[in-house]
Amino acid sequence: MRANRKSVWLIVLISMLPAPGALADEQLVYATIQPAQITLGESAKFTITNLGDGTSAVTMPVVPGLKFEVIGRSRQIELINGTTLPSSSIVVRVTPQVAGIFTIPGVTPKTQPLVLQVNPPGSAGAAALSTAKPANAPPILSGASVPKGIHLTEDGSAYLRLTVPKREVYVGESIPIEMEVGMRSGFVSSLNGLPKLTGENFALNNLSHQPERSEKLIEGQPFVLLTWRSSLSVVKPGTFPLMAQVPLTVKIRTRSKRQSDLDDQFGDPFWQNFFGTTTPKDITVESPAQELRVLELPLAGRPADFHGAIGSFALESDISPGKGDVGEPLTLRMRVIGSGNFDRVDSAMLQRVDPWKTYPPKSTFNSSDPVAHKGEKIFEQPIIASKPGVQTLPALSFSYFDPSLRRYETVHSSALQVTISPAQADSSLAAPAPGDSASSPVNEFTQGLKPDHAAGGRLARSLTPPYLQQRFLAAPCLLVLAFTAACIGVRRRRSSAGRLSGRNRVASRATERKLAQMEAAARAGNPGLFFTSAREALQEILAARWQVAAGEVTAAQVQERLGNDDIGRIFAFADESKYSGYDVDDTDLGRWARVVRREVAVEAAR
Repeated sequence: MRANRKSVWLIVLISMLPAPGALADEQLVYATIQPAQITLGESAKFTITNLGDGTSAVTMPVVPGLKFEVIGRSRQIELINGTTLPSSSIVVRVTPQVAGIFTIPGVTPKTQPLVLQVNPPGSAGAAALSTAKPANAPPILSGASVPKGIHLTEDGSAYLRLTVPKREVYVGESIPIEMEVGMRSGFVSSLNGLPKLTGENFALNNLSHQPERSEKLIEGQPFVLLTWRSSLSVVKPGTFPLMAQVPLTVKIRTRSKRQSDLDDQFGDPFWQNFFGTTTPKDITVESPAQELRVLELPLAGRPADFHGAIGSFALESDISPGKGDVGEPLTLRMRVIGSGNFDRVDSAMLQRVDPWKTYPPKSTFNSSDPVAHKGEKIFEQPIIASKPGVQTLPALSFSYFDPSLRRYETVHSSALQVTISPAQADSSLAAPAPGDSASSPVNEFTQGLKPDHAAGGRLARSLTPPYLQQRFLAAPCLLVLAFTAACIGVRRRRSSAGRLSGRNRVASRATERKLAQMEAAARAGNPGLFFTSAREALQEILAARWQVAAGEVTAAQVQERLGNDDIGRIFAFADESKYSGYDVDDTDLGRWARVVRREVAVEAAR
């Protein structure tokens, strides 16, 4: 009977013990991250701890924008609720690639995910890092269906959406665009570069390096969204297909379709990778193609002072201080406010400020959006009045092309008035009028000096010996000037040929430097630097030949004087490569290099 009772109690005790599978699922594997908030450029420590024999395989989580690196492993004995258990830990360095709030999946389906907040450098969040509380909840996910304009890759891991506000633009016009990269959590392991436009006809300006980060559910799956904003410009007219692309690394599962469908039922990407073997694969995600029509700027109605500004602008001007003295510098300030390509807004209108003495203006730009499409450009020019009185500064004007109205517009500022007083130094040192001598007191210094050795009462006007007086010194001075002029003339005739050859030597050295830059750019496969160096080398050669400054050698002069289409095309490619990223292969670069060397040989033979 006692034996039976002992058997019953043993069975009860065994039934009260947790099953091995339950023990493995509950509280045996957990993860921590320290600190939970860092600044971009720093790293956090992610620790995965396994209580037990430590034989379970662990796969690193995959979170777009975070890089996981195993830096250490350890084994130890832990005492939990009076029970001694062996444990093993994996220490992982987590390095963010962009700023934002990242959700790290739980290491088991029943554990909560961890959140890592990454602040941009210099932000208020970074300054308050030591006092901020770590986030304890993942970001809110919203949305369930595929939004309009999104085309997922075949495996459903990513997409790229390009948003362009209009389909018809003008050459040189700057338009804001948006590029959104969606990466499915757990399937995209890294972003391998910034988004870019395909084709050589487009240029991206002011592309932000720190995208906006958010999370969203698409067809029930969590996606991390990275959004870049930039401005687009086109360098030549025509109709072109417009697409964007971005390089990514995705995790491709090697299990069968039936096994992969079973993995998807777990829902957690970490748990999917735990059961499924994956392999990394580099892919390029492209946005759907859009057609963009580019128009030439009209010639009709183009103002003479138009310099390429396209958009919508307003003009204001003021002067400070509102009054001053002759010779005292004042500041004329001009503000151009609006939206458009501010890089083509110049200060040419400030060159016509008569009769003031002016100095070169300086400019600053204050942007009101991330891509510098809207804002205010300020020009400040020092000016000096040459005469006293109430002076009027004429109204300034600025011309631009308005793409919404499809016509040129000219805006004007108001005329400015400023009161100029005579200079204080001039008023204090003014000489008396000739008729005022009678009222001056008469003394021996105003009437002349009476020498003590002279006979009679004659007064001597000066005690200076005659040979030192001005009328006697004039003749020697004239002789010295004539001799000096003769010497200068002889030296000038002797050095004229030497000066010309010296100028040619300087031009030759400058040409050699530009040719070296051109060769280095060709070897590096940099077309932009190659064509820029080639144009500058040709400018040095032709400037020495035509006896002008290198900056005065333009494509129009080359066509007029030489009629050489190859040289003219080099000048055009140099301008185009700055905006469109003009790309050529090594064969083309070699052909254009021979064109430049041929012109150098012609100049050397002269």
